Amino acid sequence: MNAPGDRGVMARRGLLAGVVATAVMLGAGGSLGSPLAEGIAWGAASPGGPWPGNKKVSPPPDDWPQGATFTVFICGDQDAFKRCRERAITAKQKRALEAKLRAMPGVTEVEFESQEEAYANFTEENADNEVLLSAIQQEDMPESFRGRLHRWRDIAPFRSAMDRTRGVSNVMTFGEFFWKDKADVFVPLCGRKGTIFACKGRGPATVKERKAVGDRLLALRESESVYFEDVAHARRVFAYAWGMKSDRSPLPESYYVKLADPGAVPEVLDAVKGMAGVGSAGRLDEGCFWPGVASECSGKLS
Repeated sequence: MNAPGDRGVMARRGLLAGVVATAVMLGAGGSLGSPLAEGIAWGAASPGGPWPGNKKVSPPPDDWPQGATFTVFICGDQDAFKRCRERAITAKQKRALEAKLRAMPGVTEVEFESQEEAYANFTEENADNEVLLSAIQQEDMPESFRGRLHRWRDIAPFRSAMDRTRGVSNVMTFGEFFWKDKADVFVPLCGRKGTIFACKGRGPATVKERKAVGDRLLALRESESVYFEDVAHARRVFAYAWGMKSDRSPLPESYYVKLADPGAVPEVLDAVKGMAGVGSAGRLDEGCFWPGVASECSGKLS
């Protein structure tokens, strides 16, 4: 039985959550300024001249996704979670949990994933990671219920209800990814030194470098729309997806590009490869938030 949506997205997000959250905590400190505060207005002339052609760099679209996904892990025999106390969920509790999930008004989809299914999907999604596969056995995989919430604001009450439910070991919820269907390519700029978004041997991208990257992207015939995301918006996207504040996170400034033909991603990546101030750009797959952090991002620049 398949879980709703892209199971690989949920798995990737779960693995990436800890990495990014840790980076946010370790990298807390000063923040990069907004380009608007540095004299760059959307669609207006910026230092060094106007954007070429008729296309203009735009701010991120105003529409935010409404739904969310969830994974409710259930207690196994040896679960270390305090609420499990090393006692597996009973058949009666499992039936009660499924009934409760299906009866909740905010829940739109529910699917059960067995230990066997979880392990099969895990091995498929990590086929190229021999070290990880050698460390994980089928009995290590938790069973779970996966599904979707109708509205983002349903996340808090849903988590609260699951936290009070017997047999539940852990709950993961994620807001829908803001950039899904809005862009095909992600071009992060170099971040602050000492963060996971820093470029080797240098500091963050300069205003001049940022504009040069925007010029290059706008000049490409493959580019249909070019968006610039400042740090403030990146923090909002992070908070929306992960459900945690990131007011002082080290997230990078980035360009997002919507292509007329999504198959032209390699050409766009080649066009910005090696440019001063560019981080690890890549194809924007759902669940691939920041290439260079998530190894699952396809088409990633080295």
